[in-house]
Amino acid sequence: MIWLKGIRKVYVNGQGTVEALKEIDLHVEKGKIYGIIGYSGAGKSTLIRCINLLEKPTSGQVIVNNRDLTKLSGKYLRDSRKKIGMIFQHFNLMRSRNVFQNVSYPLKGNKYSKDEKKKKVLSLLELVGLSDKILAYPSQLSGGQKQRVAITRALANDPQVLLCDEATSAIDPQTTSSILKLLKEINEKLNLTIVIITHQMEVVKEICQEVAVMEDGLIVERGDIIDIFTNPQTKITKDFISTVFHYDKIYDFIQDEEFTDGETIAKISFVGSKTSQAFISKLSRKFKIDASILFGNIEIIQHVPIGNLIVKFTGTSDGISGSIKYLEQNNINVEVITHASVSNDLHAKCDGIIS
Repeated sequence: MIWLKGIRKVYVNGQGTVEALKEIDLHVEKGKIYGIIGYSGAGKSTLIRCINLLEKPTSGQVIVNNRDLTKLSGKYLRDSRKKIGMIFQHFNLMRSRNVFQNVSYPLKGNKYSKDEKKKKVLSLLELVGLSDKILAYPSQLSGGQKQRVAITRALANDPQVLLCDEATSAIDPQTTSSILKLLKEINEKLNLTIVIITHQMEVVKEICQEVAVMEDGLIVERGDIIDIFTNPQTKITKDFISTVFHYDKIYDFIQDEEFTDGETIAKISFVGSKTSQAFISKLSRKFKIDASILFGNIEIIQHVPIGNLIVKFTGTSDGISGSIKYLEQNNINVEVITHASVSNDLHAKCDGIIS
């Protein structure tokens, strides 16, 4: 559906040049909800604006529905853009126009009769739950209602793609949840391809099927949402996932604690049916170690339970290394966070096992 090939974006100013995007390749399949996450300045907003050519790439191809937009101009580009809706962080509604007028504005110049236009707008407002706000003005709406109007306006031309640029950053968590639920419903009902730009991993967790992580104008990691959450490869991805599982407090605890000989702290991650299995008690019996759970939680991501435990292993190095091997053999990811004064041979015994 969407192919970005070798996308570069270079800005030139009085102080020199800034390379905002560096040879980006990205593929979004039709009907998917794809997340692009990164901190401020990573280049994610520039990237999403390249998809509809609000920002023209310095080089590379932007192919949407088998058309290379970088080769289009004038009417042909405008016609292609009509099939790419976009919503923004601050809604961008026209304050002097009511809800009906805001939503119907993109239909200006289309060959709809007055009745057809009214029917279409009312149908879209019913879809997003705003049928009773048709004559209200933006100043009379809550943040969530404004974003629903913006979504409705973006759907007016029956787009094949919906781009969301930090669409939930200006609203509270409860409203964010309702907007994400609405986007998911729209995706399912209309088979709409959605690309979401965000700096919030909670947003990615709730709605996205695939995700790309950006840093310094590059995509540093990408993949299926379950794979990314269970086996992140880069530090920035691990940092983002930590905000969902709240590891920061555990790491603070670990730094402040003094551990004795024969203790190892590890993060254990497991997926699906394994979340209900009693691996910790099995380890204690099988390898004659103590396994104390310092922290644990289970998140449901795309209907799949993902469990995470921070565990303190106490025992011999043979017992601890045997426990790690046992977990690995059962397809459970283990990351050793810190060793106390455990004998050095533990590292060798676990080499190649710890993910």
